[in-house]
Amino acid sequence: MLKALGIGGSPRKRGNTEALLNVALAELKRLGVETEKVMLSAYDIKPCTECRYCVDKGCCCIDDDMTKILIPKLLSANIIVIASPVYFNNVSSYVKVFMDRTWCIRGKLRNKVGGGIVVGRGYGLESALTAIHSFMLKHEMIVGHRGVSGNAFESGEIRSDTRALEDAKKFAKRLHEIAQLIFSSHSY
Repeated sequence: MLKALGIGGSPRKRGNTEALLNVALAELKRLGVETEKVMLSAYDIKPCTECRYCVDKGCCCIDDDMTKILIPKLLSANIIVIASPVYFNNVSSYVKVFMDRTWCIRGKLRNKVGGGIVVGRGYGLESALTAIHSFMLKHEMIVGHRGVSGNAFESGEIRSDTRALEDAKKFAKRLHEIAQLIFSSHSY
């Protein structure tokens, strides 16, 4: 069975970003994928110190939730979805710290299928999606969709963005389709 990990990068509980991520994960689940969601704000993730321990030893020396909980979840997933609110034309600091800490597993996310979901008021959506997709490409992941952009600012406003809600379902279907093609015929 395919496994999908949804990573929420908003500090707001039950906010717009999480709501759009939930739509994508619900569609993946409907398609038979085992899904799990993590909200980064609930975890203790320290920033990378560039100590280079991982370069020499192949693992991170920082003893926190990233090393103990989140990296194993990343490694076991076939599909990875990163969702972030747009902060100053980029991903949230939660997502950025998370991304930085994955250097210790470089090469180990290769051929996993991924995509990004971003939510903002309108400006900076593309640059935030580019940050997520660039992260995935750096890890040699397969970016399976152009990404989903939702327009929202006030709490619950994303529910009015019918295009984004529909795009989140199409996004999930496409990631599922690609993951089936990859993981049904190869062992990575």
